[in-house]
Amino acid sequence: MKKFLAILMASLMVLSLAACGSKEEAAGGGDSSSDAKIGEGRTLVVGVWGAEQEELVREYVVKPFEEETGATVELILGGSGDRYSKLYAEVDNPSMDVMYLNMAQTEQATADGMILPVDPEVVTNYNDLYDIAKCGDGYGVALNPIGLMYSTDSGIAAPTSWLDMIGDDYKGKVSPYTMPSSQQDSALVMLASAMGKEGDVEAAIQAVADAGPYNLITDGIPEKNQAFLDGDIALTPQIAGYAYAAQDEGLAVDFAYPKEGAALSMNCAVIPKNSKNADLAKIFINYHLAQACQEAYAKTMYYGPSNSKIVLDDDLASKVVYGEEDVAKLVALDNAWISENEAAWVELWNKLVME
Repeated sequence: MKKFLAILMASLMVLSLAACGSKEEAAGGGDSSSDAKIGEGRTLVVGVWGAEQEELVREYVVKPFEEETGATVELILGGSGDRYSKLYAEVDNPSMDVMYLNMAQTEQATADGMILPVDPEVVTNYNDLYDIAKCGDGYGVALNPIGLMYSTDSGIAAPTSWLDMIGDDYKGKVSPYTMPSSQQDSALVMLASAMGKEGDVEAAIQAVADAGPYNLITDGIPEKNQAFLDGDIALTPQIAGYAYAAQDEGLAVDFAYPKEGAALSMNCAVIPKNSKNADLAKIFINYHLAQACQEAYAKTMYYGPSNSKIVLDDDLASKVVYGEEDVAKLVALDNAWISENEAAWVELWNKLVME
C-alpha cells in the first residue's frame, strides 16, 4: 500500500511540473521563447532619401536587419527637409523611428533635445567612428567633402586653393552655385578664410562679384556637367561624389582638396526621442555603420566611410575620404552660425552676383 501511494505521489508531481511548464511557455517563458526574435510582429519606419540611397539601404541594412530581428521595415522616401519638419511637428508621437538628416539639421535637433542620445553599447560601431562623424546625438553615416571640381583638359593647372575661384587662371571659367546651397555656402566660408578674412562672408561675396561675370550660375548638376563637357566652365565648388560620378560618365574632370581644407558635408542617422521602437532603431543604424553598407556607399556614390575600421581597395580609397590623413583635410563648419546669417548673405549674393 505504501509503495502504491509513493508511486501515485510521484506521478502527480510530474503532472504538476508539466502543467507549470506549459503555463510558462504560454506566457513567453521557458525554452520555447529562445527562438523568438526581438522584432517579431513589429514595424520599424525609416525616413531616407530615394534612388540609389534607397537601393543601398534596402540591400545592406534592411535585409540583414529583418533577418536578425524578425521586424518589418517600412521606408518613407523624401528629402531631409520634410523629415526635419516632421521631427518637430510629431515630437510626441513620431511617425518615423529612424530619420536620415544632414549635418546642420542633426546639430540643431541635438541642441533642441529632439533626438535620443547616442548609445554606443548597442550601436557598437559608434565607437569606431571618426570624431568628426560623431555629430551631436546623431550617427554620421557618410563623409562628403566639398572642394573644387575642375576640368582636366582645359589646359589650366589643377586648382590648389579656394582663391582659384577668384584668381586670374580660371577667370571666365568658374561656375558658382546659386544660394542658398551647401556648395556655395561652404565655398564662401572657406574663401573668406583663404582671403585672410575668416568669418567675413560678405567680403567673399564681394570678391566673387568682382571676379565675374559668369557663364553659368546654377544648382543643377546635369547643367554643370554639360557645361564642363561643352568647355564653357572649368571650375566649380562641388561635393566630391558628384565629381567622381561625372568621371564615370566620361567627363574629363577631377576633384581637388584645396590647401585650406575641404568643407565637411555629412549625412546622419537619428532616432526621434519618443520613438516606440528605439531598441530596433539602434540595431538598424548599427548595420548602416558596418563594413558592407559603408563599402557599398563608397563604391556606388563615392561617399567616404564614417567608420574608421572600414576596409576599401586602393583604387576606391583614392576617390573617397578614407583614413586619418584624408579626414584631417575636412573642415567642420559652424552650421548654426551659417543658418543665422544665410538670409542676409543670400540677399547680398543676389544683389551683387545675380543681378
